[in-house]
Formats: sequence, C-alpha cells, structure tokens
Amino acid sequence: MADVLAWLVGFIWNYPVVILCLFCGLFFTLRLAFIQLRCLPHALSLVLGHYDNPNEKGQITHFQALTAALSGTIGLGNIAGVSIAIAMGGPGSVLWMWIVGMLGMATKYVECTLGTHYREVNADTGVVRGGPMYYIEKGLGRSWRPMAVLYAVFMMLGALGAANMFQSNQAASALYEFFSIPPIVTGTMLLFLVGGVLLGGIKRIAWVASKIVPFMCGAYLLAAFVISLMNLSLLPNVLSIIVTDAFTGMAAAGGVVGFVIKQGVKRAVFSNEAGIGSASVAHAAVKTDYPIREGIVASLGPMIDTVIVCSATAFVIILSGHYGTQMYQGIETSEQSFESPALASSLPTGWTVTNHGVPDDTDQLRSFRSGDYVLTYSGDQSSSYTTLPLSLKEGTRFYDGLRFSYFRKTGDLLIRVKTESSEVLGEAVLGVDQSSNPLLELKGGGVTEQWASAVLLFSKDLKQQLSEMGQEAVFLEMIPMGGEVTLYVDRLHMIRALSGVALTQASFDRFLPGFGSIFITLAVFLFAFSTIITWSYYGVTASQFVFGEMGVKVYRLIYIVMVFFGALQTLDVVVNFSDAMLGLMVIPNSIAILILSPRVAKWTIDYFSLLKQGKIARTKGAGI
Repeated sequence: MADVLAWLVGFIWNYPVVILCLFCGLFFTLRLAFIQLRCLPHALSLVLGHYDNPNEKGQITHFQALTAALSGTIGLGNIAGVSIAIAMGGPGSVLWMWIVGMLGMATKYVECTLGTHYREVNADTGVVRGGPMYYIEKGLGRSWRPMAVLYAVFMMLGALGAANMFQSNQAASALYEFFSIPPIVTGTMLLFLVGGVLLGGIKRIAWVASKIVPFMCGAYLLAAFVISLMNLSLLPNVLSIIVTDAFTGMAAAGGVVGFVIKQGVKRAVFSNEAGIGSASVAHAAVKTDYPIREGIVASLGPMIDTVIVCSATAFVIILSGHYGTQMYQGIETSEQSFESPALASSLPTGWTVTNHGVPDDTDQLRSFRSGDYVLTYSGDQSSSYTTLPLSLKEGTRFYDGLRFSYFRKTGDLLIRVKTESSEVLGEAVLGVDQSSNPLLELKGGGVTEQWASAVLLFSKDLKQQLSEMGQEAVFLEMIPMGGEVTLYVDRLHMIRALSGVALTQASFDRFLPGFGSIFITLAVFLFAFSTIITWSYYGVTASQFVFGEMGVKVYRLIYIVMVFFGALQTLDVVVNFSDAMLGLMVIPNSIAILILSPRVAKWTIDYFSLLKQGKIARTKGAGI
C-alpha cells in the first residue's frame, strides 16, 4: 500500500497537476489579457483598505483574507520546497518557479472571483461559506453536485494529513533537532493553540494569520535582504546562473533541462496552490459586494508566495554556493588536501603535488580548492593514486558519501572505491556519471576545462553492508585513462547530504551564524502553525458542504486531535494519501474554472468599466 501510494503521489504531482495548472495559468493570462499585471495597482489599493466598506456582506477585510490565504501557502514550501527544487533541479528551476508564479496569479484571480461570487451567506448568523465545491454546484448546476462533493471529500482528507499531520510533524522535528524539545511537548502545545484558534472560526483564524504571516515574512525577507546587501556585487552572477541553468541544466547535480523545468513547475504549484482552488475558501469570507474585487486581491498571493518569498530562499542558497554537488556538505575533519609538496616523493609515476600552472577557480560563487597545492597527473600511461584512509562515519552515523574537486583538461579518470581489505565497492568514470555498482552513484563528473566537484553517494544497502563488515574507512583509487591525460584533484572529504529545511538553515548560517538554526526553526514552527489553522477552515468548510453542521463538529474534533498525533510520528501512508488527495483537487477545480471563465471575463470588463467611470466609491485614502 505504501509503495502504491508513493507511486500515485509521484504520478499525480508530476503529470496531471503540473500540466493542468500550467495550462490554466497560461490560458487565463491570455484570455484575460494579462490581468495579473493590469490589476496590480488596484490590488494594492484594495489591500490597503481604500475600498473597505463594513456594510458589505462578509466577515473579514481584504487584507485579512489575503493573509489568511497566504498562511495556508507560505511555509515549508518556501523554506524547504525551494531548496528541494534547487537540490534536485539546480538553480535554473527558480526561473520556472517565477514563470509559473506569474501565470498562477491569473488562475488565482479566476478561482477567488468565482469563490466569492458563488458563496453562501447565512442570513441569520452572517457566516460565509465558499470555495470550489460551491462554484462547481451553483455555477455549473445541480447535476454537477457529485463532482462538487468529490472535490470537498478530497479537501477534507488532504487537510488532515498534508496540511495538518505533516506540518505538525515537521514543526516537532525542527524543535527537537535544534532545541531538544520533545515532540510530545510540541504536539501538546499545538493541540491547544490550534484548538483555541479553530473554535473561533474564520474571524479568529484571519486575525491570527494577519499577525503571524506579515511579521514572519517581513523578518525572513529582511534577513535575505541583509545577506543580499552583504553580497551585492554577486547578485548579477546569481541571476546569470538562474537564467543560464534554466536552459542548460549545467549547474544541477546531474540534472537535464527537462528535469529542471519539471522541478520548478512542480514546486511552484505546490507552494502557491494556484489551480488547487483551496485559497478561494478563505477569500470567499471577505466583506465585499464585488466578487471580482477579491479575485484582484487574491492574484497577489502567488506573486508574494512564489516570486518574492521563494526568491529570498533561492538567493541565499545560491549565494552560499550550496547547489549542484556543493549542496552535499563536506565534513571538515575528514578533508584531505595536498598542501604538503613532500607528498610528491611517494606518488606513482605521472602524479605530483604542485602549485605551478594550476588552473584558476572560475566558478562565480563556489570554491573548489583548499589552497595553492593540488594533486596533478600528466602523462600517457595508466597509474593510480590511493588516498589516505577516509573515515566512514561520525559516531554511529555513516556519512552519505565522498566528494572531491577536479579539473579535467584531457583524458578520463576512473574512480574506484575500496575497503581497508582492498575489496572494490564500486567504480565510475568521470564524464559518464554512472557507476558499475548500484551501491554507488556518481554525480557531477561531466565537467571539463574548469574546476568542479564530483560526488560518490553511498546507498542505504552499501551503508548496511559496510556496517556488517565493520568497516571504519575507505580508500579512493584514481586511475587515468584515455591516452594523454592532464588533470588536477583537490579537496577530498566525506559528506552529508542536505536538502529541505536543513539546506536552507545551512545557507543562512553561512552568512548569519546561528540565524539558520534559530530563526529558521522558529519560522518552520510558526509557518506550520499558520498553515494548520488555515487548512482547518478549508476542511471544516468542505465537511459542512458534504455533511452539514453535525459533520463540522466531528471533523473539527478529529482535526484538532490529529495535530497532536502528527507531532509524535511520521505516518508516510497517511501523508502520501493526503498528498494524493490534494493533487486530485486540481482535476475537478480545473474543469470548473475553465468552463466558467467566460463569466469571469464578462465580470472583469463590467467592474473595470464602473471603476473607470468613477461609479465605485473609495472609502479610505486616495486609492489607486
């Protein structure tokens, strides 16, 4: 079951979700004549409250609706998701995230306009309910109710796992790793915090979100801005790397262009949720008599989430040089450099240690050499050089592999990893990027005529094998191949693989020591909390649509309890199932918004016509 669900999640998020969201974003951008750019000044005016009217129907302001929706999207996707995209697809994936983010603004505009137009307002209580399930049924007709119910069920189940248990688990893990706070304490704390906010409904959720999201976003962006100022001269290089890698894949750790694009699109969709339809549930509660107005405000969401906040993470990671093979962090205590020229007397024919004629490091942001002296080979005969022993583990934990820097001018280099007893664990050739042994994986070996680094990753099976053999060290043999060979080698050491939150933390710590491990951990907790409370409202709204008020009470209780259990253990099956449900939400939502888009186009023309004629009054300030 676990394997099937993992495959299902991968398939849904790699194909239907990416294709549908990309198509909808492009279609709405063209159909509405780049509405995301045309309405931007008016969107800012609305958020600033220039058109707020307390007498209009709804429960929260435009600003509160935006921050409530953002609290459901800004979080691990911005902190961990961006680093995963860079780790897997290279810096070029950031450009595709920007493109999808801009296209997603048009999709959000349509979704939230429809969500507000077809919402239901309780005449007695004033409580507002809206979202895709409402515009599917009311916009397309009663015969479409089965699809609306299906969407609501997907939302209920998705909220429980991916937006609840997964978030609380990540918050608990971060606090335990960096502050040694037991998961049960985090779980208990979240239980009471979420319960207290959730019982207050959308007004309390919006109030809390309007405090947490702007503060945390502001602090996070300020830290990234400070780091950017510290490295102002390197920013053009960062942009150059992003654009170049987007179309070449050269900076990725073994990536290719197609994979770079897919990672950027996938992570952008996962981050801003444009196409999923979830944000329209929060935006539907806004105080307004003009539904198109909330679509305008909602269009800011993907820009803030994907273009601004994700860029902050991306810039810091790229400035730190933690991309490609350099995302694997070298363990300083295991580093083998060649600063002692005395080593030359013990080397085989053709090998030497020198500081003469060594090519310069030309990479814009990364350093591949330890000092002046490097190991070099120049000749036409096969020979080998075996390093000093490299420790395999720190304490009881095995390292994830080994990394070395190289400059390959001519010829090839066979890399062979051996045990202390000379047993060959595997071998690979630089330039081929594959190993003769499935227990080893080579990345980054295809570069020529410039300094780069290559990584040999140990599989879980290999670590288990080494543990059973009682191995404490490995040796590296380097054998020149291909006739006339000229190459240089330096900085060989064991590594740990970093991705997700850990890579973001390490990147911030590179410039602001302690910031990554302290602030980022706090940000993970608060963003996880804000995501949990916002998605609780989404789930409650969906349960009310399907089961009525009794269903709301039961679902709310289950949701609060799941926060606690999610902090205690990672339930891969539950989270994978929930991720699948979130992905499946895209299908009925995309069908509905595409069919209903002509209505949105007409409402858009009507609203901006009234605005231009001055028939829509401003209630505060000068407005835009």
